[in-house]
Amino acid sequence: MKVAVVGGGLAGLAAALELVDTGHEVTVFEARPTLGGAVQTLPHREGDPEPPPDNGQHIALGCFTEYGRFLNRIGEAGSVKRLRLALPVIDERGRFETIKPAVSWLLHYGHVPLADRLRIVRALARWGDDAHEATFADELRARGQSDVAIERFWDVFIRPALNLPAESASAEAGIFTVRTALLGGRRASDLLLPRRPLGAMHGDAAGRALGQAGASVRTGVRVESLDELDADAVVVAVPRQESARLLGEPEPELEDSPIVSVHLLFDRELLPRPLAALLRSPAHWVFDRGRLTRHEPRRGQYLTVVSSGAPELEALRGRELVDLIAGALTDRLGAAELLWSRVSREPAATIAVRPGSEAERPGSATGRAGVVRAGAWTATGWPPTMESAIRSGCTAARRLLAEVGTKAAA
Repeated sequence: MKVAVVGGGLAGLAAALELVDTGHEVTVFEARPTLGGAVQTLPHREGDPEPPPDNGQHIALGCFTEYGRFLNRIGEAGSVKRLRLALPVIDERGRFETIKPAVSWLLHYGHVPLADRLRIVRALARWGDDAHEATFADELRARGQSDVAIERFWDVFIRPALNLPAESASAEAGIFTVRTALLGGRRASDLLLPRRPLGAMHGDAAGRALGQAGASVRTGVRVESLDELDADAVVVAVPRQESARLLGEPEPELEDSPIVSVHLLFDRELLPRPLAALLRSPAHWVFDRGRLTRHEPRRGQYLTVVSSGAPELEALRGRELVDLIAGALTDRLGAAELLWSRVSREPAATIAVRPGSEAERPGSATGRAGVVRAGAWTATGWPPTMESAIRSGCTAARRLLAEVGTKAAA
């Protein structure tokens, strides 16, 4: 079977690998010059530290089982550093506390009052999957959580996981995240931190794996119509707007949620940990990129700051954004001179998993024989993460394979 995969992001790459590994003739078409989709390394500019910054700090969790299988398939399993969950959190006065998935640690999390810590432990011990409220924040309140606990504990990991704060995210998405990651078993909550540039360990590596397996990869090629493809079957693995255009369908009524990343090189060390969250700050998370990629600068510290679901930051431009984020760090961590900066924005980083959004996420079937869809935005049962993208690609490929098997049996 000749299969065209339209889209070279994680969903398309996962589908292509699944299909080529089962003996089919696969061609991947990607409009960008590089593979990887939303998981990219920025083009190198003169003066950039090594390695060049990524378009955000993408973190996986131990419960991302299909993502782990994908990395293993493309030879990049060793490119992530696996750490037990321990989230350093810095408050307004620069004090560090740590969130770990253990009762003893939760009871000592000093950024919320003791009464809130007890309610957090009680809520987790009685966790159930039924959602009774629309937003996750309202669901948490119904489970005895205060606004202080929501802001200073729950949002620390919900906001980066869902790319929305609990006040905006759906209750179902929040409940799923807690059950799957925090309560999913000893290794489910582990952090998987990339140790190499995202472009090299995802798009580049997957492209090599596909080539070695006999697939064809064509970058810089935008498919205008499915009719132009010489293929027996097609996987449409592109963003929802492009998917609707190619399939001749109405665009799903879904919103975008942005991610803004600011990359900074300071003249001295500010952050004594590999990563940390900042409470009540426009800088939501900060990562020591030099340390994580084993390319620490000769002088100072190379940091990446990621702010999730923050459209007010996405609207800022140039020096205004850099000054805001750099100032947020130095106000919290101490004075330092900024030596270099670069900004990356993803206005449509993910879909916004607001209440009701799940009903708008279509599955892999398209109603057209031999044509399936994929993408992190589709109905995978997961929030729109790297895991969701890869699961969608695998599901789409298996649907095509099932169709082939059904026709052969007939």
